[in-house]
Amino acid sequence: MEERELAIKQYWNQVSDSEWYQSLRTEERLDRLRREPRTAFYPGVLERMEHYIGTCRGKKILLPSSGDNHAAFAFALMGAEVSSADISERQLEHARTISDNWNLDIEFVCDNTCTLSKFRDETFDLVYTSNGTLTWIHDLREMYGNVERVLKKGGYSALFDVHPFTRPFTMEAWKTPEVRKSYQDVFPDLHWRVQDIVNANAQAGLRILEMAELPSADASFWYTFEELKAKSEEETASINDWKRNPMAALPTWIALIAQK
Repeated sequence: MEERELAIKQYWNQVSDSEWYQSLRTEERLDRLRREPRTAFYPGVLERMEHYIGTCRGKKILLPSSGDNHAAFAFALMGAEVSSADISERQLEHARTISDNWNLDIEFVCDNTCTLSKFRDETFDLVYTSNGTLTWIHDLREMYGNVERVLKKGGYSALFDVHPFTRPFTMEAWKTPEVRKSYQDVFPDLHWRVQDIVNANAQAGLRILEMAELPSADASFWYTFEELKAKSEEETASINDWKRNPMAALPTWIALIAQK
């Protein structure tokens, strides 16, 4: 295993037991997800996927970099055949415990999102990556080449992640926008540009069908977990009004759907 891959694995094994990640596995949070699986997705993202794939029931879906696995649980609850892949064994252990408690039939596989080496060619109807995936990917061409490989002919790739336009800014709520870096500075932080995402899909042979640039839906985009715990509802009530919070004028999320 390469040094960088090992460092990422160790980092996420540790973070998986943090207070932040435990907050994603509270009884209240999971009960709501179980009752309303669609709440695992950012508003409008699942609807965009369903426009192309139709109902999730019976579809074979892969979630690389599955993280908290909320999307994996949701897809399974909606009747999909789900494979969850993550580089962190600890993340998968937590997810497997929840899946077993709910009697869900989810395949959990420890694998690198760039290579997807443990998955066969032309297996899945949909490959979905969610928030936080891209900033850990050192080679988008390799990743999307393997996404294309594991998709069935006519299958779909769907992405939801932080919009690259936010990367040059400090993104401090309520403050005048402050530039911290050039948009062109992709490395060393893996702050990919829109063109990098689009080109990686195209070069992999995936045909882009739709891209959406989305605003923030709540205050969680603007503050860390620790900061948000200290905020009242009054302090965050107008945070997505760009006339009061100038940074909200930028799109905060990007969604992209492509087809093999």
